Amino acid sequence: LFLLDIGLLAGASNRDILTLVGLDAFMIVTGLGATLMKIPVARFAFWTISTIAMLVLLYYLVAVFGDAVSGSDPDTVSTFNALRNIILVTWLIYPVAWLVGTEGLNLINLYGETLL
Repeated sequence: LFLLDIGLLAGASNRDILTLVGLDAFMIVTGLGATLMKIPVARFAFWTISTIAMLVLLYYLVAVFGDAVSGSDPDTVSTFNALRNIILVTWLIYPVAWLVGTEGLNLINLYGETLL
């Protein structure tokens, strides 16, 4: 819903919004696969696929939605940029937390993973 809202704020086309939401759904499903797999190679393969999908999603958010909002009024552009930057920073933390946490390499305990 957050991606739908930011797409509507940017004035992106329905096709672009659907593409972004579809990428998000794909990222979530492959991330779930990474968590549910029992074979370590499969876990990290699904994590890699999910992380690549997230990076494509974030690029799409910056490039395509950034172009869509560029013609809007300054308040809309400012709000979009703030929300986009929050998404970029917070979403980049998640794959790192998964990788170093109990689901991935188990470098930090559950409490550290939860805090991260």
